[in-house]
Amino acid sequence: MKTVKFRFFADYEKEEKWVNEMAAQGWHLEKFFLGRFTFAEGEPGAFIYRNEFISLSGAEKDDYFEFLRDSGITIINEFGGWVYMKKATADGPFELYTDTKSKITYYKRLINLFFLLFLVNAWMGYANISIFWDKTEKVFISPYIGILNILAALLMAYPMIKIFQRKKALEKDQQFFE
Repeated sequence: MKTVKFRFFADYEKEEKWVNEMAAQGWHLEKFFLGRFTFAEGEPGAFIYRNEFISLSGAEKDDYFEFLRDSGITIINEFGGWVYMKKATADGPFELYTDTKSKITYYKRLINLFFLLFLVNAWMGYANISIFWDKTEKVFISPYIGILNILAALLMAYPMIKIFQRKKALEKDQQFFE
């Protein structure tokens, strides 16, 4: 039996936690696409799921995926750089970043991604709204597009701030233990 759930998460760690809660109830992720998650019924708690943003391409990405497969990890689905993967619970813990330094580097990559998306949307929003208010311009661009861009920019700010806070906490812990 299969089920489809629609959820939108601005925090990728909360999304991952929810997918793992679904797995604990016996619903295993098969694919995802823009807030649409397809699950298949199976043994409760059989797998641990992780999601990761991968900025690699070509041979580097293929090598990384091969490394993951060799480690007993199954790639479930990839969309827009985000990859969901699973590993059998019986195989032990499943962490993609086992040391603080690599986790901080990953957080920096995510912050850069969300910051870029924030800037593009904020700029496009400003441009669309300012063109609308410029009465000398003959081109009409709906201010609603600009408002949507501004809302998208604000939406990008939320995960960026959350990830920045997590990164700072890790850096603080790292300094404490050094």
